[in-house]
Amino acid sequence: MSKFFANRRNFLKYGLTGVAGAIAAPHLWIPRLSYAGGDIPRSRHNHVLLFSLDGGARTVPMFNGNVDGRWNPYGVQAGSGTTEWGVSSIFDNQPYQDTVALGMAAVPPLTAISHEICVLGTVDHTPGASSGVGDHQTARNWIGSGLGEGGPGIISRIYSNHKNYTEGSNGLVFPPAVIGTGQATTPLGAPDGSITPVMVPSHSEFVAQNGDDAGGQPEWARALEAGLDGYAIKSRSNRHKQMIARLANGKANVEAFRNVFLDPALKVETEPGGSANGLTNAQLAAILGTSQLGRDTALALRFIGYGSAAVCIGDSGNAGASVGGWDTHSGEMTAYPMSANTLARVLAGVNYALKLMPHPEGGTYWDHTLVGCVTEFGRDNVMDNGYNSGGGSDHTGGPGSRYQAYFMMGGLVANGGKIFGRTDPMSMEVMPNEPVFGTTAYYATMMSVLDIDHEPFWPGIVPVSEPF
Repeated sequence: MSKFFANRRNFLKYGLTGVAGAIAAPHLWIPRLSYAGGDIPRSRHNHVLLFSLDGGARTVPMFNGNVDGRWNPYGVQAGSGTTEWGVSSIFDNQPYQDTVALGMAAVPPLTAISHEICVLGTVDHTPGASSGVGDHQTARNWIGSGLGEGGPGIISRIYSNHKNYTEGSNGLVFPPAVIGTGQATTPLGAPDGSITPVMVPSHSEFVAQNGDDAGGQPEWARALEAGLDGYAIKSRSNRHKQMIARLANGKANVEAFRNVFLDPALKVETEPGGSANGLTNAQLAAILGTSQLGRDTALALRFIGYGSAAVCIGDSGNAGASVGGWDTHSGEMTAYPMSANTLARVLAGVNYALKLMPHPEGGTYWDHTLVGCVTEFGRDNVMDNGYNSGGGSDHTGGPGSRYQAYFMMGGLVANGGKIFGRTDPMSMEVMPNEPVFGTTAYYATMMSVLDIDHEPFWPGIVPVSEPF
């Protein structure tokens, strides 16, 4: 565990507002202009669930499989409905039966819900540049902040600009959160000024630290209350007037949030009878599986059920393999299938669970949630068999690692089954007249779904509207 998390009592880190050659390119890259574009469904009552695949996941074989064996050595299989994006043969295609014993229908596999998943096949950190990003740190700047130089994390940006937190909202509104300590995940919670989301190493660490101390208030609550008082005193400026008004009720909300943290429903592994939003923890375990990713996703759904606008879940891939998770420079043939199927199981479960969770604004959480992913880059430097000399793949910034395939799912997505941004099957270069989607524009989409104006910090960027 990193030094940052060495003190287990400091694992929850709230911000002080914690309550509440381009010309020759063979594709079309047009700078996207402003918040007003597109037909994106915007509402402060929507939610974003973001999976961060630590290490640089090989997304093309999973979600853009109709390419040469160099880029997808696993092949494709039939998807459901009119799926266009090339469903990888690496995915299991049998229903998950764990729910049957609880009197529920089996969870359909990802192959059976592929028509509900939209894919952006040409996500690129630096559209129009002569080459892509191949080093981890620069890539982490991009996926953390939407900026090549780094900066405030996307989840912190959401927290500091979302209307539920800046203008107040009726009832309890849980803060945005980042679950996971991976080096590619933690930058998404980099502070925006003094504002950071709830930072949770894992579902189990969360449970270990959410109880009362013998002295009464938990340490996180004492720190939060002190931060609120100090921030309110120091922030007497026009820029912070809305925040100060919101913080006027901060102390009362500290006690309210203490009750949230003590709710048995948030102890997703140790309290199987804990229940919220129509599902028990036992049901969530059967729906999502009991992997680390499954349990962390269950906690994420609990946070969203309490009103969190956005939750990022870090996935380190098959951490138990002989190589590191998604960063498969060698041993990929063993590690990758396990990582891909763990992810697929969880995505299928999220699809299933959200449709069973009634939303306070009507319908279900599926109707109000956008599910997506980010990762540093894809993979390249492969031979004809699809692997490098060590049986893995690398990330040099060539087209194989540059143009990533990101999925989008949820009731807000109208164009499930489609792929936008096609790549040449042999070279992985972008096909003529196909769009390229910048990482910043991808994040601007999430901001727009949450009814946040991103123009002040990403001027001139228009969100990706194709999925809607």
